[in-house]
This record gives sequence, structure tokens and C-alpha cells, in this order.
Amino acid sequence: MQAMARQFGLSVNASDGAGPPDARSIALHAPRIATYQPWNGGNMDEGWTRWVLEQYEFGSSPIHNADIRAGALRQKFDAIVIADQSPRDIVDGYDAAATRPEYRGGIGEAGVDSLKQFVADGGTLVMMGNACDLAIERLSIPVRNGKRGLSRDQHFSAGAILRIRVDTADPLGYGMAPDTYGFYVNNPFFSVSEGVASQTKVVASYPAANVLASGSLNGEELMAGRGAVVSIDLGPGRVVLFGLRPQHRAQTHATFPMLFNALYLSAAEGTAKTNNSY
Repeated sequence: MQAMARQFGLSVNASDGAGPPDARSIALHAPRIATYQPWNGGNMDEGWTRWVLEQYEFGSSPIHNADIRAGALRQKFDAIVIADQSPRDIVDGYDAAATRPEYRGGIGEAGVDSLKQFVADGGTLVMMGNACDLAIERLSIPVRNGKRGLSRDQHFSAGAILRIRVDTADPLGYGMAPDTYGFYVNNPFFSVSEGVASQTKVVASYPAANVLASGSLNGEELMAGRGAVVSIDLGPGRVVLFGLRPQHRAQTHATFPMLFNALYLSAAEGTAKTNNSY
């Protein structure tokens, strides 16, 4: 253990076995992870996501528009990660005449249907940044993007470090400090529809006051108390929305655990995968 701690820069402490409720009862296999890689000029956030996963020895496979349209995704993957990108670019892509035909367009309506089926078959769909709107709009989940419709004068941040509060009793929050920081760059923040059952959980939220820790943020009060990370259990599959950027340019080590937990838990065996029985 000492050798591993030195090699990976870990801080290891002895424990009496106490920890998060039922944390030791989760049975996992290595998650089969796909990262969506668009053809339309690439996606820098997707590249950083793959790099972070590689550095932490997660096996992942890039998938393209045709792969998603082809369907049968659950047979190949436990989790699909879609990095920060607008829903329109994901679905429609680019159709410029100068682009080779095989690289034109996006996942299309067939791809949206494939993602829906992936979740229905028990897969975990991890959406980051503006890609969250695709899940909100097309998967009929009970979450609203509070950022949507706001003008630049009402709310804007080109990049800031914000305070977040984490539900460390939720498996997605395991290993996190209850009060910590996350990187935000003009992406969604969430509210959950009233009367929604317990399968929708706000895993990380912004505090009621003093949201900004460092940087520039206009309209801070609009984010106060809103969700930063939300998990929606659709039984048997799940959608995890990251409004903050948990892996931003491989610098945001404080929020890596939530992304990693979402991937690990996509491969939880049996009933351990539901929010109420991890």
C-alpha cells in the first residue's frame, strides 16, 4: 500500500471499516465506457475527458455518429459520456459541402432514439456542460436548466471557481468533501420539478449565498441553492447531469471523484445500481 501511495500520490489512512452506508457492499466490474467523439471539428472538452480517463486507467472507447445511430449500445457499454457541446451540434452536426459525406451531420433522430434505448436497457448516460440540455429536452427528465433563456447581462461567467455542497451519503458523492469547490464556465445549473419521487437526486448544489469563490460571475444570485450535479434514476438506467465541469482541462481534481463514481456505478451489479440500494 505504501508503494502504491508513493506511485500515485495518494494519501492513505487506516480505517476501522466505518464509512458511507453500505459502501463496502457494492459489487462492481470494470466499467465499459464510451466517449462520444464528433467529427465536426472535434471537441476539446471530449479530448480532455478521454485524457483524464486514460491517466486514471479507465478503459474507454471513442464512438462516432454512425456508432450511436446503429444502436445496440447497451450490449457494448455500461456508460456513455457526452462532453460539453450544444444539443444542436450533437444532433445535427455540420453539413458543409466541403466536408466529406461520411463526416457530415450528427447523431440524428436515430441517434437520439439509440441513447434513449441505451438508458432503457440499463445504461448510464453521463452528460456534461451544455450537453445536459439534450437529456433534459429529449429524455423527458424532471429537471430544468435555470441558465436557459438568460441573457449575458443577466447571467454570465467565462470561468470561475464556485463553492459547492455535496451529498456525501449518495454514492456519486463518495470520497468528496461535503463543502468543496468546482469549476464553472457558463453552463447549466439545475432545479428539480416539485413532487418528483426520490429517484431524482441533487448530488451537488451551490450554497444559498457566497457562491463565487474566485473569478468572475454575473448573476450569482440566480445560481444560489441550485443543483450543480443531478442524478436521475430511470430504472434500470440512469442519467447523470454535470452542470459544473468535473474534469476541466485535467485541473479540477476536487471534482474528479463524482465523475469517476458515475462511471464505476454504471457497472454496479444487480440491485446495487439503484439510488436507494447502493
